[in-house]
Amino acid sequence: MLLICGFTLVAIAALPGLPRAQEEGLPPPEAPAPYADEGARPDTTSEFIVRDYRARPKKLWKVLLRALEESGYPPEETDPAALSVKTSYVDWRQKDYAEEVCGPAPILGPDYHIMQMLHVPVGKMSLEALVAPGEGGSRLRLRARILVRGLDRKRRIQVMADRRSTGVIEKEFLKKLDGALGLPPS
Repeated sequence: MLLICGFTLVAIAALPGLPRAQEEGLPPPEAPAPYADEGARPDTTSEFIVRDYRARPKKLWKVLLRALEESGYPPEETDPAALSVKTSYVDWRQKDYAEEVCGPAPILGPDYHIMQMLHVPVGKMSLEALVAPGEGGSRLRLRARILVRGLDRKRRIQVMADRRSTGVIEKEFLKKLDGALGLPPS
């Protein structure tokens, strides 16, 4: 099939070896396949942002859970004994943030075969928070796990792959948490 766009001539053809859903009578895929790898690679895992607060750990924990709910991040896994929480994945859009949300895409190579876009307009994200006693109060460790669409070149399917966060999402949430606490970080 040929498509003429302005002065550019684009040829669209099926690549050899790739099945075409229409030719095989299969419906086109509606959603991407699940996350590509069970274990996240170190270069795609975001680092924790650490903040100290002058509040008891239990108080910070309660305010944290309430702030997560109010901000649209419903907790999925909570451990009250360890004071840790992981939220459900929610959709995010880059246009809602002034700065870039995702870090650079991992480099393709023999040990990494998931091709990702350089600038990602949408994706899914989850927050992970840990509260622990700290000097003069509590210490909060917070990070985001970002999933973006990618193409697994080895299995030839679309997957959701991890991408490192630049810290923009975490900082936005920490502003909301600071407002809910009514206490500035120490």
